[in-house]
Amino acid sequence: MVLGGYGICFGTLVCCLEVNLSFLRRPIASNFGFLYNPFLRLMFYALCAMVAWSFETLLGVIAAGALGLLALVNTYVLCRYPGYRAALKEISDEEEKMMKREGRKQIWKNGAAFASLPWWEV
Repeated sequence: MVLGGYGICFGTLVCCLEVNLSFLRRPIASNFGFLYNPFLRLMFYALCAMVAWSFETLLGVIAAGALGLLALVNTYVLCRYPGYRAALKEISDEEEKMMKREGRKQIWKNGAAFASLPWWEV
């Protein structure tokens, strides 16, 4: 049960790291900065794979194999192409700006409809 909690927390951390949103980037970098080093990220993925392996089920073995493969490919890409991380950051920043612009447009467009509703129906 404890290992399942670790698996969920590790998976959430990796998901938040890979989504690469600006409001998540700073807390992850300050608290989990080791994930920005390719070798330490490899060790973290190996730890995740060991947690998955310890479940001793078919799904755990498959997840451990997938995490091992992910660790090797991810380390190779980060070491071979050092500009990859910067390019991903730039792309995600542009997408985030576009999402904010679209959100603001929708708020201005539909704001009058929300203003006429009582607060408990919003």
